[in-house]
Amino acid sequence: MRKQKIFIGVFLALIYGVLGFYALKQVLISTGKIDLVMTDNWKFFEPEKERNIVDKLNNKFGSVKMTLENKSNNYFPLYLQLNGLYEGVNFNLNKLVYEDVPLRMNVGGEYLFYNTKHGFYYLEAKQNSDELKENYQKQVKFFNGLAEKGINANIYMLTGYELTNLKPNNLSGYVSDFKKDLNDKINLKVMEIGSIEEYKEKFYKTDHHWNMKGALEGYYGIMEMLGKQPMAGLEAKEVSDVKYYGSMAKTAMNTSVYDHIMDVDVRPKYDVTVNGAEPEKKFKPRVMPERNNIFYDYYVGYFDGQYEEVVYDYHQPGAGNLLMMCDSYAWQIDYLVASAYDKTYVVNVRYGDGFDMEQYIKDNNITDVLFLYEGMSLMFDENGYNFEGMVK
Repeated sequence: MRKQKIFIGVFLALIYGVLGFYALKQVLISTGKIDLVMTDNWKFFEPEKERNIVDKLNNKFGSVKMTLENKSNNYFPLYLQLNGLYEGVNFNLNKLVYEDVPLRMNVGGEYLFYNTKHGFYYLEAKQNSDELKENYQKQVKFFNGLAEKGINANIYMLTGYELTNLKPNNLSGYVSDFKKDLNDKINLKVMEIGSIEEYKEKFYKTDHHWNMKGALEGYYGIMEMLGKQPMAGLEAKEVSDVKYYGSMAKTAMNTSVYDHIMDVDVRPKYDVTVNGAEPEKKFKPRVMPERNNIFYDYYVGYFDGQYEEVVYDYHQPGAGNLLMMCDSYAWQIDYLVASAYDKTYVVNVRYGDGFDMEQYIKDNNITDVLFLYEGMSLMFDENGYNFEGMVK
């Protein structure tokens, strides 16, 4: 009986201790003593453009889902651990059956797989074949329309795993078509991936982004395409031994493989404004944050560029002005590309509410326009950036 009372007492102490911890944490957050966004893996929901009732419902559902995920991950880390344990068991059982382990859809609705033979995650398109064809035609029409308007458009395309020839029944045929269907006045450069080893060399194994080695290859290709001289002495290096479990590993809740954040040891001098004001401290800190959450997004924490407009000023009159249309793939190298111009305007339409490209080009004396996206966005607008709406 005595042992039973001791056990019950310890159990109740643990329960009330945990509840007390979360209550105290909520009080500290509510009173502003600690900042949950800065200290935990807090995510922000990014709604898609609402064109119909289905889009409205998807945005509402996505917002609620993200809120629940934030609460469970940050207020109840035990849930994260238990969920991870369950996913780990499920993952290892599937490995016995599949070489490409089917996992689940990510927040964006893309299908996630894990290649057991080579140890990396990859995504497959969320659009069906009819949607792909329809959106492909829209994208080609959009880019060719820019050429017809006399806009000096340059496109650099990253090729994710689903766009290479490394996997049967993928979408690599669209890449060849894109090259042929674009107006000859448009400069297009496609990242070439010839083997699994080369793919793993250029992309994070657990995240959808390219790593700094891949980004540097992209940088040199972009500079060649723009006819500009690249910066010298750039070398990709790991910046920390902290294990990075990227966006795809987080979706899978699995720690079987990991990455390390990479960067270049270059700090050029420039002036910069972010959304028309002085940048906040969290803008591109390029310092590894200290976090306890194993699935913390170190890519965002290190390279953070989540803004509608960033303007780099290198004070080089006569070098021209560049407009970069891009998303998070550009965060590692946008300031490097900008070093070849007087001013560079980096626009991410994900964080804005409508964008008139023609007027923007006139207002800022833009000489060159660069589109820097992953191929699924460029050819199919996979993330709903609404390229068509950029030209009024």
